[in-house]
Amino acid sequence: MADRRTPRVTPQRRAVLRALEELGCAQDVEAIHARARSFLPRLGRVTVYRTLDLLRTQGLVEALHLGDGRTRYELARHHHHHLVCLRCGTLEALEACAIGPLEALARSRGFRITAHRLELFGYCAGCQALNSKGWR
Repeated sequence: MADRRTPRVTPQRRAVLRALEELGCAQDVEAIHARARSFLPRLGRVTVYRTLDLLRTQGLVEALHLGDGRTRYELARHHHHHLVCLRCGTLEALEACAIGPLEALARSRGFRITAHRLELFGYCAGCQALNSKGWR
């Protein structure tokens, strides 16, 4: 069960939260660290890892695992899904949710869904354009 006590708002936590806010859709630790250092130059990578873990246990941040060995983080603000490019790794938020028919099917079998996540994998427009020019 997540610890819901409010963590102290330190300059480091504020920098990580601001970085997540500005970066938008799910980002890896390296991107979060780089952006957070623009607000707090001496911020260490270990502090970013610890802060993300704390914010995740508090329910303020979600971690995404997309099967490539990298964990990505984003603010847990609103429900959405992702489009994931298999070539360049770009993530794009997909605000629409079409899980309704699957929820109805689950209910008909006596199953109560408490959460879901959907990532759609394929190729972004830029990578498709490269493919049409000879990339394989």
